Amino acid sequence: MPQDPNLYGQRPTKKQKRNATLSTSLDFTAQLTSLMSTASSGAASAGRSRAPKESKGDIFKGAKPKRKKDSDEPKKLQLKEVTGTEEESQELARARRRMEEKARLYAAMKRGDYIPKENEAAPLIDFDRKWAEKEEGKENYETSSDEDEADDSGELVEYEDEFGRVRQVTKAEKERLDRRARRGLLGAEELERMSARPSAPSNLIIGDAVQSMAFNPDDPDKMEELARKRDRSATPPPAQHYDADWEIRTKGTGFYKFSKDEETRAAEMEGLAEERRKTDEQRRAREEQKEARRREIEKRREDMAARRAKKQADSFLDGLGN
Repeated sequence: MPQDPNLYGQRPTKKQKRNATLSTSLDFTAQLTSLMSTASSGAASAGRSRAPKESKGDIFKGAKPKRKKDSDEPKKLQLKEVTGTEEESQELARARRRMEEKARLYAAMKRGDYIPKENEAAPLIDFDRKWAEKEEGKENYETSSDEDEADDSGELVEYEDEFGRVRQVTKAEKERLDRRARRGLLGAEELERMSARPSAPSNLIIGDAVQSMAFNPDDPDKMEELARKRDRSATPPPAQHYDADWEIRTKGTGFYKFSKDEETRAAEMEGLAEERRKTDEQRRAREEQKEARRREIEKRREDMAARRAKKQADSFLDGLGN
């Protein structure tokens, strides 16, 4: 049986600490003390050597040089290249081809090489006439300037325009206005010739007019014929009456269908008039009878009222006597 070390109050013997552990602790303590002293000395030196406070600068100080740099650059329009889609490129190419085709067609028209296709309208612009008018305008301008320089007197003449107004113009201006009027008439004639609407006849009479040549007193035969036509009485139009057979509907009780024969119709009308006269007479006689009956009833009522009053008076007097 082993012996218990705590038996009989005896304490166990303490183990001796190793020297390696003590030396290690001392080294750690010394190293920590040196590090703390170094840190405190550095902080004290930093606190003593504070840098002087700098003044607060302008907040736009950094932006000014940049703005100045931008102003120094040349002002040029910088365009960005637009990269479109394939559909936009195709549409642009298609529009360019159309414009080129129209330009070629217009050039051909100006040269006079354009021939319209079948069932196609001719061009509305006459380039030959346009060129001629342009050249004539140049010549007119040159001639008018020469005439103005040559004619220093400035002779005035009267000119009447298309509205009937008369004014004083120079000879050169009158010639120029006459040429313009001729060109206007020529253009109107050409437009009327090219129009599909037929022109109105020149001898057409519009409005009220008296044909004086229709009556010639020197020709008795024609005047007699006109007199016979004038004296002839007009034939009356045939009589038209209501035909009940044309209208398919139920007529009323008072409807009367007349005959289509004129004589029979007249007899029926006379018979109806006679019946109407008889009806009026009977209605008048009946009204007279009613009036006589009403007068008779009124007379009887008055007689009865008189007798009743007399009877009441007699009975009253008899009562007084008794």
